[in-house]
Amino acid sequence: MQMQKGNSHFILCRVPCFNIRSLNALHATMANVLFRALAGTLGEWEHLVSVLLPDLRPDIALQRHGDNEFTLSFGDRFPAGQPEELIRLPQRAAEHTGRPVLFVLESFHTFLSTATGLTSGGLAQLAKCWKQQTNVTFLLCGTGSTQPSMPTVFKDLFGMKRPFFGFAEHVPLEPIEEKEFTEYIIKSFSKAGRVISRDFAEMICRKMEGHPYYIQQFADLCYSNTKGYMIESMYFSGYEELLDIHHSRFEILCSDLSVPQIQFLRALTDQVEQFSSSCVLMKYGLNSSANVYRVREALEKKSVIETVHRKPKFIDPLFRLWFQERFCKTYWIP
Repeated sequence: MQMQKGNSHFILCRVPCFNIRSLNALHATMANVLFRALAGTLGEWEHLVSVLLPDLRPDIALQRHGDNEFTLSFGDRFPAGQPEELIRLPQRAAEHTGRPVLFVLESFHTFLSTATGLTSGGLAQLAKCWKQQTNVTFLLCGTGSTQPSMPTVFKDLFGMKRPFFGFAEHVPLEPIEEKEFTEYIIKSFSKAGRVISRDFAEMICRKMEGHPYYIQQFADLCYSNTKGYMIESMYFSGYEELLDIHHSRFEILCSDLSVPQIQFLRALTDQVEQFSSSCVLMKYGLNSSANVYRVREALEKKSVIETVHRKPKFIDPLFRLWFQERFCKTYWIP
């Protein structure tokens, strides 16, 4: 956004990867996004195909006549293996236009975890070709824990001896400072002529443990309940609405958990620290220390918990609250 405001002379290509399931589909999508950033008319598309993709020569289809939205159609033109011409397309476009290219690959973790036929060899070839493209920047965005004990698709990609090792700089998004977020909430209320005290703004941030998405959603619900000056009942009403909104999603998550996994989470909400002690094993039906380890590992793989400083904790702060305040309030007889 700062680059765009500064009128930087670059080509921006945003590619959502959540519905891409193969490397060929990734290449085809990137090509289409790049063409849409460079060309508008059919003549411009045809010219770019002749200059940038002279060997593949994809067809150009018109998706929506009113919007003149064109699409490159490759059909059965993909060669065996990865199409070299498509992999090098961003660099060729940068050289042809004299402008640097920025590819933002959003939700890249979903592509890595769901793509079919994805091999380390194919990814290594891709990384090698991308590294050689000096006028192109690739920003790979996604979610996943950075804790050493947590399994994550990004470690499979960027870890030691992995296909993309040394390819990119890791830029973790740090939590937003409470003071900064509090000021943002107060100003947002004030713009619409409504008032929230600093205490309530801080309570929202702390309740959601600094989670940006939940903080904004929680604050928005409180804002909707406020006509003038926010009071305590509006805070609690907004909180209950937030739990209601995510109730179904959390129910589905719990339906995929085994009884030992649920018992482990119950112990975690009870602030148990010594999971392998005999009294804890008996109280929560965890059977043995070996079973505790297996349950803990399974919950980490499902991205429900992570281990920080050798202690397990919920990854999702709202799920922790929902599990503690709604799920665990039902009678539980193991």
